[in-house]
Amino acid sequence: MMGWKRLNWIDNLRGFGMILVVWAHMNIPFALETIIYSFHMPLFFFISGYLYKKNNATFKEVLTKKATGLLIPYFFFATLSLPFGIAISIFRGESWSIMGSFMNYFYLDGSVGWNSPIWFLIVLFLIEISYFLIDRIKGYNSMFIVLCFVIGYVFSNTRMEFPLGLNIVFYGLVFYYVGQVLNVNNILGWLFVNKFRVIATLVLCIGLNVLFGFVLNSRVSIYHNELGNYLWFYIAAISACLALFILFKGSPSYRILTFIGTNSIVIMSTHYFFKYGFDVADSFVTYGLLTQERSLWISIMETVFILICSIPLIYLYNKCFFVFLSKKRKKSAIRSPTV
Repeated sequence: MMGWKRLNWIDNLRGFGMILVVWAHMNIPFALETIIYSFHMPLFFFISGYLYKKNNATFKEVLTKKATGLLIPYFFFATLSLPFGIAISIFRGESWSIMGSFMNYFYLDGSVGWNSPIWFLIVLFLIEISYFLIDRIKGYNSMFIVLCFVIGYVFSNTRMEFPLGLNIVFYGLVFYYVGQVLNVNNILGWLFVNKFRVIATLVLCIGLNVLFGFVLNSRVSIYHNELGNYLWFYIAAISACLALFILFKGSPSYRILTFIGTNSIVIMSTHYFFKYGFDVADSFVTYGLLTQERSLWISIMETVFILICSIPLIYLYNKCFFVFLSKKRKKSAIRSPTV
């Protein structure tokens, strides 16, 4: 499988998206929450599609790579979350069961438990693998994506949460494909030839997101399969994603955003530990200050606190993960016959 060079502006965009994910979970004002939820998770599918490169890799190679990058982190953080989930249930006086924990652990009942953001890792894995297979059927990509759009519509009308986030896989494949089309057709390059095109497209996309994501549609939640108007959801999400691509493509690189973007999995998978930590602190120390509803400034302070505290977790995780991969590659080399 051929390697590829990292794009700093994409890492910056991913970092910005991750900040929005954390911030949106901190009881921010409802209007702001509605806008962010209209696009923040589709943005990550959009980015992944933009980065997709067709190559001669085998299905086994892709499966191994994606499992290493997405499934292993999922099960690592899901395992880490289990004892905390039990403790949270006891703290809240809620009931819990071994079967319920088992179903959450493997994402078999449409929920991954209290550490809900990690659903993204399994869903993205399924999207990556699915699109790899779709892309091998030459000339039928668009037909399959239209089919995904239609099936997604059926899923969205059920308002149910499906095992392994299968409904989200169909939604995500559409965003993934649009991201790839954006790259393959060099649409950003065409836009940046003329400054007027850039400004006009940017203004149009922002206007469409506000209109269809806030004015006409209700607050959405992909995880809970609450999309409001199905078509408006897509218009709002795609327009916001395109606007952000334009903004970050033409902006300088920022090291802090690059750092967050390249370590987004750790931040996504651990920030709920801090979120529930605020709940505990509020019960014994701050008496409701940290969890008061819709406070802009408190949500900003909590987000900054989480991002700062994530730094040692990132270094620890990367060190452990590097050791794990090194051992895995060493074993593979030992088992492989010499040439």
